[in-house]
Amino acid sequence: MNNSVCGLLAILLVSLSASAEEVSFRLQGLKGELRDNTRIYLDQLPPMDAEQLPRFRKDIQQAVITSLQALGYYEPDIEITTSEKRPSRVTVTVKPGEPVRIRTLNIVLQGAATTDPQFALLLSQLALHENEVFKHDVYERAKASLLSLGLARGYFDAEFKLHQVLVYPEDKAADVNLLFDSGPRYRFGELVLDSDRPVHRILDSLIEIEPGEPYLASKVSSLSRSLSATGYFRRVDVQPNVSEADEAHLIPLYVTLRAKSDNEVEVGVGFSTDEGPRFSSSWDKPWINSLGHSLQTNIKLSEPKQDITVIYKIPRGNPLNHYYTVQGGYQLLNQDDTESERTVASVHRFDKDPDGWTRDVFLRSEYEIFTQGKQEGESFLLIPGFSYSRTRVRGGLDPEWGDAQTATLEFSEPWWSSDTRFVRLFARTKWLRTVMEGQRLIARAEQGAVWVDEVYDLPPSLRFFLGGDMTVRGFSYQSITPVDENGDRLGAKYATALSLEYDYKVAEKWRLATFVDTGTATNDYSEDWKVGTGVGVRWQTPVGPVRLDLAFGVSEDEVPMRIHFTLGPDL
Repeated sequence: MNNSVCGLLAILLVSLSASAEEVSFRLQGLKGELRDNTRIYLDQLPPMDAEQLPRFRKDIQQAVITSLQALGYYEPDIEITTSEKRPSRVTVTVKPGEPVRIRTLNIVLQGAATTDPQFALLLSQLALHENEVFKHDVYERAKASLLSLGLARGYFDAEFKLHQVLVYPEDKAADVNLLFDSGPRYRFGELVLDSDRPVHRILDSLIEIEPGEPYLASKVSSLSRSLSATGYFRRVDVQPNVSEADEAHLIPLYVTLRAKSDNEVEVGVGFSTDEGPRFSSSWDKPWINSLGHSLQTNIKLSEPKQDITVIYKIPRGNPLNHYYTVQGGYQLLNQDDTESERTVASVHRFDKDPDGWTRDVFLRSEYEIFTQGKQEGESFLLIPGFSYSRTRVRGGLDPEWGDAQTATLEFSEPWWSSDTRFVRLFARTKWLRTVMEGQRLIARAEQGAVWVDEVYDLPPSLRFFLGGDMTVRGFSYQSITPVDENGDRLGAKYATALSLEYDYKVAEKWRLATFVDTGTATNDYSEDWKVGTGVGVRWQTPVGPVRLDLAFGVSEDEVPMRIHFTLGPDL
């Protein structure tokens, strides 16, 4: 084969390769949402080679026209050109022209919805307005919102008698006409219960639906969530049956409940740098009787701490918001300079208000035999008190917003047989906020104080210590505290801790974090505050985030370094 033939073949192969190259589009003349929407439509065209371009030219032009019409531009100028050197590079130049604006807007309600204030509110908030650019997606959302509100409020026969848009491109105008007929509003009928346990006393306290009242989907959802949250049932199904509505438009409400088993056992393992490996087990009896009494037993074991807690719950009315508990517990602790054997019994009354605050009024007795450093002793205390707490979270296991508050005040007096007189206060607040997409700030502040003659009069469980995974990272667990002449930890009357953490989402389930913690546990605030700072990794798992932190106690002359590992929710 001579050189000229080889050259011709090479040119032919290059030509075939070029013609077979897939077309790519370069878009000019558009900005913002016009450009973005047109790009989406062009990307949806089927793959084409450069030699197929003449056949697809009308399809390209139509894709551009359709994308612009969706945003109110009906008379664009479109020019499609190619490069001589690179035929697969197609330039689409667009002049969108003037948009079509809403000239007249007629939205008419018929049926029972004409007197429903929620429909009046919705109409006032619709994004459709005269003299604004007519956008198809805004129009469709307005229609969908009317239908959605109708279904949520029991207008099950609702329909559009007229939904019409007349576009006049030459006048740059559009006339929008909507006639929405809601029909009658349906109402709740009888409640039909299917349960394998006698649940009427529990159900009556949770139901906020009266037969004959107007239907609201939110009340159906609320009842379903409440029944599930009680912890009594393995299956909850709350369904209105519209097809069985009678002539008065009353809808029967079917409630199907299946109780959890009489005994439920769970086991778990974990690890933290404060306590090392941990084992936990719980035994629940979620259904003791028809009054809704339940029993829970929890066992937690780690090398320094072992405890068992028994909780008997007695509802009074709504089991989610109002109940008593009778609790008992036994704990052994042998960690650093603390040895303790503690027995606790208590009675609590819990009440939750509509804002989410839970009030706990309690009476607790404690008997503790302890060694704290060189001090040995025993203590009996009868402690009344109360606490308030609330946790709010949005975003599920990986929240984007939330906060948690708790405050407890308790006291003791010798005249009711306690060994020591004291008043003790502890409060903590924690805030999580998303500052930019994928970026969060987590701030925490806590304050503890106990007013007592001498800190030695208190058992170790009521003194304050800081340091570790949950307070001041960079320092070992409960190492921030006054010490005696031998360097043994004593515990303190007061404790203050502050923390600020920033984390950044680098992948679907991964975040990087940096933080600074500071605090002190003291009897007079004369000591310098401890400061820890460092970096960390967060891995989102189905049971909550796993946190791994490398922290440094930068306030010390010889800077300690610690690795902190924890598993659990952010709030």
